[in-house]
Amino acid sequence: MRSLFYGLILASAGLIAFGYWGLETESGRRTFDEMAGMIPFGAAALGVVAMMAAAFIALYAGRGR
Repeated sequence: MRSLFYGLILASAGLIAFGYWGLETESGRRTFDEMAGMIPFGAAALGVVAMMAAAFIALYAGRGR
């Protein structure tokens, strides 16, 4: 469970960072213009979902102790 938790945390941090870069920086907006901007937006949304899953795992794993 612990390795899954840390894996989700690392993956979600990477996805959220990519989403921030793609949506909020000048070079990211230049790379992902118009409809291609949905790629970093989707990555950031997936990162938030992964972060919530990691929080659920942490809460669920803590109950057994």
